[in-house]
Amino acid sequence: MRTFVIKTALALVVALPALGAAETTIGWDEADKHVGEEATVEGRVVDVHCSPISCLLAFEPSYNRFTAVVQARSFDALPPAVLERRYKGKHVLVHGTIRQNDGKPEIEVASPEALTLAGTTRRAERGPESTPRAQAEAAQRLADVLARIEDLTERLAGVEERLDTLLAQMEQRDAALAAAESSLAPPPPAAGPAPPPAYQSLRSVKRGMSIADVQRLAGPPQYAQSNGGGWTTWYYDDGRTVSFDARGRVEALSGFSTR
Repeated sequence: MRTFVIKTALALVVALPALGAAETTIGWDEADKHVGEEATVEGRVVDVHCSPISCLLAFEPSYNRFTAVVQARSFDALPPAVLERRYKGKHVLVHGTIRQNDGKPEIEVASPEALTLAGTTRRAERGPESTPRAQAEAAQRLADVLARIEDLTERLAGVEERLDTLLAQMEQRDAALAAAESSLAPPPPAAGPAPPPAYQSLRSVKRGMSIADVQRLAGPPQYAQSNGGGWTTWYYDDGRTVSFDARGRVEALSGFSTR
């Protein structure tokens, strides 16, 4: 933002000569040197010739030099009778873009504002003495603009400082919140009991194994039943059973391979 303001100020400084320059006013006999430019051409209208298509205001009798042209589409604002009565033989100012037409310069006049009588007061306003005054006024306007830009730049600098402070405070707050959340996070779950032996382990139980071997391989039974005479049968929740004799050895298996 600060860079943009500085560039704007520099552009205004560069534009000072353009602001102070007076509007270009040239004589009708110099119009051919300014083709393509927007200017005010000054001279006396020696003749006016109108047709249904247009009206030509000539500044010399042959119509072969500079002319002001009023097309038929502008006759409502500039009627042919008014053009001849008001401007023939009069000193006028024609404002517009000078264009080349059939080898001669001309300005198309589309509104009364572009064609005015050059009275003594008007010529005095356009005289050389007006240029320093116009330049001084333009310089004063530019100085006022630059002062406002400088004030705006200072305000923007204060805003930037406050934004930097606010951003730093927000970053500190976010860091504190993150630290608080990490301290309140629940501890990782404790390791659970070892999973029961897989089915493949059950298949490894064989006749003759001890109670300790079966419990190590197949895990404790869902329940155990005493059968008398020291015999015991273990029942598992998947329907398998293991029977031990009085010595505590596997005597019978049910529901899984004995390999």
